[in-house]
Amino acid sequence: MVEAAQDILNAVPGVELLDLEQPAVGLMSNYFRALPAYRRELQRNELDAAETAGVDALVAVYHADRELCAHERDYPFRIMNVLEIVGQSMGLHRADAFKRLKKLQDIEAIADECRDLVAAHGLDAAATRLAIQAMLDEQPLPLRGPP
Repeated sequence: MVEAAQDILNAVPGVELLDLEQPAVGLMSNYFRALPAYRRELQRNELDAAETAGVDALVAVYHADRELCAHERDYPFRIMNVLEIVGQSMGLHRADAFKRLKKLQDIEAIADECRDLVAAHGLDAAATRLAIQAMLDEQPLPLRGPP
C-alpha cells in the first residue's frame, strides 16, 4: 500500500517525496497499543525527523494522522492524509474539522464549537463530553506544551 501511495503522490505536480528513514513497523500504529512507550518513541522520532528535514507536510497513508494531527500546532509542518493531497490536486478541499477541534485540546471549547451539531442530533451533553475526552485521550505522544 505504501508503494501505491508513493506512486500516486509522485504523479501529483509539485509533490516531492522525502524518505525520513524511519523504521517501517506497520501502517497502523493501533497495533502498538500494547507497547505504549515504543509507540510514543516511534511517533516522536517521526515528528522530529520531519522537523529536522524541513518538510512542508508529514503525510500518512492510514489513520495514524488522527493521532498525530494535534502535533501540527507544535511543529512547523502540516500533518495530512494522502487523500487530502490527491483531493487538492483535483481542486477539491474540505476543512479538517477533526484536526481543528483536536488542536484546541479543551473539552469545553470543543463542546461549544459542536453545540449546534449536538443539538441537531439530539445528543446528550454529558455523553458528548465523554466522547470528546476519549478523542483527546487518543494522544499517545503528549503535545509539547499548552495550546
